[in-house]
Amino acid sequence: MIAKKHAFLAVLVLAMAGCAEAPFQGCPASKPPLVAMPAPAPAAAPPPAPAPIAPVQRTVLQSKPVTITGINFRLDSSKLMGHDIPVLDKVAAFAQKHVSAVLNVNGYCSKVGSYAYNQRLSERRAESVARYLEAHGVSRSRMVLKGHSYNDPVASNATQQGRFANQRVEINSTIEVKKTVD
Repeated sequence: MIAKKHAFLAVLVLAMAGCAEAPFQGCPASKPPLVAMPAPAPAAAPPPAPAPIAPVQRTVLQSKPVTITGINFRLDSSKLMGHDIPVLDKVAAFAQKHVSAVLNVNGYCSKVGSYAYNQRLSERRAESVARYLEAHGVSRSRMVLKGHSYNDPVASNATQQGRFANQRVEINSTIEVKKTVD
């Protein structure tokens, strides 16, 4: 009989716990079991800001025009004057520094005399400058000589000072310089 009591108690305990087939009033099995909801996952941290991109820089070659003035002559002369020598020495140093530069040596005259006469005189002036530069290490192959007669005056031919300013040689060149650009 004790075994029957123990079996009955076991059925009763199981029924009350919701494990029996017959539901009892107040049986916890008639209610849905409480399921613990998982805690919401913490919000993901935003990704770190990307590192700033360094500006892209590149080096390019840029043409830079150069004009050298200050070489003047007396009226009807192609002979270099003393004050021309320091200017020409600077030109020779420029040419040695910029070995790919071509020197355009342009001779000019004032408007005294005929066009044809001044054309020949302006060519002789350019030649005089070229000889000096060649004697100071500048290859003749790097020079282009041209006479302009009395074209392209830089001053009035009505005054002595203006005529002196027009009796000149100008040297033009273009050099390649490195420039960094973004």
